[in-house]
Amino acid sequence: MSPASNNEPAELTHTDSASGDEPEVAILCEETPGKLRRDIASGQSVDTARLIRFVVAPDGVLTPDLLQKLPGRGLWVASERAALEIAIKRNIFSKAAKRQVKTTPDLLPLVHDLLRRRCLDLLGLARREGGVINGFEKVLSSVKSGKAAWLIEARDGAEDGRNKLLAAARAVNIPVAGVFSNDELSLAMGQENAIHAALLGGRRVQRWAAEMARLSGFEPLTPPDWLRGRSSEPSSSEAVGHKKPSSSEAVGRQDGEASP
Repeated sequence: MSPASNNEPAELTHTDSASGDEPEVAILCEETPGKLRRDIASGQSVDTARLIRFVVAPDGVLTPDLLQKLPGRGLWVASERAALEIAIKRNIFSKAAKRQVKTTPDLLPLVHDLLRRRCLDLLGLARREGGVINGFEKVLSSVKSGKAAWLIEARDGAEDGRNKLLAAARAVNIPVAGVFSNDELSLAMGQENAIHAALLGGRRVQRWAAEMARLSGFEPLTPPDWLRGRSSEPSSSEAVGHKKPSSSEAVGRQDGEASP
């Protein structure tokens, strides 16, 4: 059952005291001008590209809304595991919604899985539109020529071919995604044995980069062992072109000192 519609603007200056001696928590949610929304964990206005929207179903269960389309008042949290953990632990969803909100035990892995599926779905769409190529030689050529916007490598592919492509990607400074398995990439792109792929420049690149930035708050975009032997390596969030806040920034002041 879809959550009931409830899109009244939220009061942005309201604060709600927790029980006991817990410091006061600022309840800041709903929209601010443009594409900014209030992260209820930190109280900061953040671009929606870096947030996950949740709504409360009629039965009181918290429901993730990655596409940001479900009816109902949106409760926004930074797309980082630490931020979501704090919001659950401190019962911030109930305080922001001003009602009892139930969170299921599998909420964290569910959100993580939905983020991964969202990225794979976008990759499949780009493939059907001709915006993705695969195969070692074709991918290497597209990277060297500057046509590739992203290098996508199966995390369980052979090291030899992968290292050559990683070196080529570093030479032209394009981001690398190494978070998906061969089976996941093959299924998403409708091809057998998809090990090496390149996302070409086009209309899907910006959306893919934004979704990968959200995913990077839950897992590294490349396995740590791929980075051995390198003197410097941009973080996963830098690779996708977004400066994500640290976990402590994302969840705000954990003692409840949210911004006014």
